[in-house]
Amino acid sequence: MKTLKLICFLMLILSLSACNRENDEPETINTNVSAEDLLGYQMYWALQFNGGGDSYIRFMYFDKTGNTIKATIDGINNRTIKEVKVENNILSIDLNNNGSVMYTFELEKNNDGTVLVKSAKYYDINHPNDKLGDGAGIIPLSKFSSVKGTTFKEVNGTTIIRFNADNTFLSGQHPNNTGSYYECGVGGFKASINNETYFGFKLTEQGKLFILLQYTGDFKIYSYENY
Repeated sequence: MKTLKLICFLMLILSLSACNRENDEPETINTNVSAEDLLGYQMYWALQFNGGGDSYIRFMYFDKTGNTIKATIDGINNRTIKEVKVENNILSIDLNNNGSVMYTFELEKNNDGTVLVKSAKYYDINHPNDKLGDGAGIIPLSKFSSVKGTTFKEVNGTTIIRFNADNTFLSGQHPNNTGSYYECGVGGFKASINNETYFGFKLTEQGKLFILLQYTGDFKIYSYENY
C-alpha cells in the first residue's frame, strides 16, 4: 500500500505538467525546443521492467561545455552521459549508440515558453516489455534546490534522514552509523551509509519541499517531506 501511495505521488507531479499543457495550448509560432532550452530544466521518470512491478527512478540533468550540451542520466547504481541533440522537438537518447536501447521524448512549449513533455517512450530491443511508468516529468531548475544542510522525514513513516553541510549523511535506519553523500545536478543526490545507497532528488511542489528516493535492495519509491 505504501508503494502505491508513493507512486501515486509521483504520478501527481507528472500530471501537473500535463495539466499545464492542456490549460495553456502551445502557440503556433516560436514553439521549437532546442538543446539550449533544456539547460533550464531537469527531468525524471520511473522505469518499469517487464511491463510493470517495481519502478526505478531516473534523474536527468544537463550541462554545457564549450558548444556541447550533455545529459547525465542517474539511477541508483548507474550513470550514463550522452550528448544532447533535439531535432523537430524530439530528444532522442541512444544509450548503446546502436539503436538497441532508446529514450525518446517529444517536447513542446506552452504560450509562455515553458518546455513540456508531450510524450515519452523507452525501447529496449531485448526487453520489449520494459517501459516508462506514467511518462516523464520536466521541471524548471528553480523548483530544485540543494539537499545540503537539510533534514527530511518519511511521509507516512518515522525514518528521518539528514544531509549535513560537511557532506556527512545520517539515517534513522542506521542510527549508529555516519555515511556520506554527493550531489547530482541540482537537488539530486547519492548517499552511502552502512553499505546501503540512497538515491533521489529534492524539489518544491505545491509550496512544499519533498524528496523522492530509493534504497539499494528495496526498489520501491519513497517520499520524504521537509522536517
